[in-house]
Amino acid sequence: MPDESSNRLGLLRSFSARLIAASPRYAAETVILLLALSATEGVGLLMLVPLLQLVGVDTRQGNLGGVVPWFGRAFGAVGLQPTLGVVLIVYVVVVAAQGLIQRRQTIVGALLEREFVSGLRPRLYQAIAGTRWVVFSRGRISDYAEALTKEIDRVSMVTYALMDLAALAIIALVYIALAVRISPTMTGIVLGTAGLVALTTRGAMRQASTAGHRYSQASAQLYSAITEHLTGMKLARSYGVEARHAEQFSQVSSHVDGVNLAITRTQARFRQWLGLATAGFLAVIVYVSHSVLAIATAQLLLLLFLFARLVPRLSTIYEKTQFIASLLPAFETITSLERRCLDAAEPPATSQRSITLGRQVAFDRVSFDYRGDGTVLALRDVAVSIVSGKTTAIVGPSGSGKSTMADILIGLLEPTAGRLLIDGKPLTRDDMRSWREQIGYVPQEPFLFHDTIRANLLWARPGATEADLWEALRLGAAEGFVQGLPQGLDTVVGDRGVLVSGGERQRLALARALLRRPAILILDEATSSLDAANESRIQRAIDDLHEQMTIVVVTHRLSMIRHADAIHVIDKGTLVESGTWDELMSRPFSRLADFARGQVFPDETQAAPLPSVAQR
Repeated sequence: MPDESSNRLGLLRSFSARLIAASPRYAAETVILLLALSATEGVGLLMLVPLLQLVGVDTRQGNLGGVVPWFGRAFGAVGLQPTLGVVLIVYVVVVAAQGLIQRRQTIVGALLEREFVSGLRPRLYQAIAGTRWVVFSRGRISDYAEALTKEIDRVSMVTYALMDLAALAIIALVYIALAVRISPTMTGIVLGTAGLVALTTRGAMRQASTAGHRYSQASAQLYSAITEHLTGMKLARSYGVEARHAEQFSQVSSHVDGVNLAITRTQARFRQWLGLATAGFLAVIVYVSHSVLAIATAQLLLLLFLFARLVPRLSTIYEKTQFIASLLPAFETITSLERRCLDAAEPPATSQRSITLGRQVAFDRVSFDYRGDGTVLALRDVAVSIVSGKTTAIVGPSGSGKSTMADILIGLLEPTAGRLLIDGKPLTRDDMRSWREQIGYVPQEPFLFHDTIRANLLWARPGATEADLWEALRLGAAEGFVQGLPQGLDTVVGDRGVLVSGGERQRLALARALLRRPAILILDEATSSLDAANESRIQRAIDDLHEQMTIVVVTHRLSMIRHADAIHVIDKGTLVESGTWDELMSRPFSRLADFARGQVFPDETQAAPLPSVAQR
């Protein structure tokens, strides 16, 4: 199939170009060493001619007659006689030089591979990290992780295989050149037969490439299953479905093993067929050379030696080519993912401007559409002001657009229509880095690294002092419980903070955000999964921070917003009302009062006293 073959060749050219671009120096040195290696291989083979003469074989017949005098002149030029001892010593020296060159070529090849992979992995990570949030969030974390680990490891194997293939090909050309010098007819027969064998391997190449794609897909499914099952282990155990998960995982794992076994079987059949073809080659060579062409003894011996070494190398070239064909889909997966991420990258800033929050942040008739086609708006024409130094609450039911507003406020999302204004000036890409440096963000599900409390805090502000850490813990209502831990700040919190309670995780996340000394603190449903005691602790911490910084509370729990300076109620992506708690609760037909009565939030019925009829 021409399209598949051209696609593989195009992919191989792209891979080779990226490999050379990774380190032109090592790539050039590799080529030079390969040429030097082929030269020493050729000289070592030619040394067999005077050796044959010295042991009594007539080398004057055929195409070898001019080689012996040439060696005589070469040895005479350095003042040596081509005796058996001298020729053997020179042969050993040539082989030793070949070994040194081969060792250096192996080292340089490893350095080239390291430069390539060490550049490829960070480059892919940067492409993923720079993807627009709305696109990144649609992907699976396991797919990103699998591409950054196993797929790049497979690309590394392609690098080694490609350099081995290049070495084999260059040395094979040396053998072919010498064979042509001895017997063009016999060499033509061998190469013609080898060409026919190569044509018959096209099907195996297609199978290898297809199997490589299947393996990439199956491996991605396995990584996804591992990530999801381990992440959901607590839920699985609480539901008593560990056995079902184990069965599902076993099926995915068996599928990967099956694909891998199919690749192994294809390679084994290919290797068996090549072994049989090699034996047939040699048999044909001996018969035709001796019985048909009546080649002289010296020529026959050299041809047998050359073809005995050439044919296995041709077989290995076929195997390496098939091996590369099975691995190249990994490179295609990586380059495709990188291209998609770069196509969806956040537009770069033309300059880095400094921006500070002075008076207010304003949503100026902001609309946002996740799909990008205008059919479903998550926000519609929202106009909201967030006054500096005050506490602003954004309230609404699940799916109302509250978190979308928080993401726009952080700069993760750009409005589909409208603008975000900082002190009356639009927030631009040039302002984004400076703006994000002023934000402290606490999400609903706080993320903690599998490290110490100290390391988790310092991640937000690496240069913070010990006093800064404890001050942040105090402000985040976490000082007491951290002091009570045996290792204090050096306590390891476990994967995603599993070794501390949910309330403690949330307070540590709040302390980490406060350690940044942010101009604006955003709490996105930060207490939605907490019990009353922990919610009360965080509420007191927020109250203590009142007027010390700008605070935005995004929540559907009314108990968190009673003391907010301004409350904005969002429903179905639209701003329905704004005001203080007292203003909204006393307003006729207030949506906030309806929430409090449990019409939208039945779990919050007891969260706040309901207004009387007179107040309504």
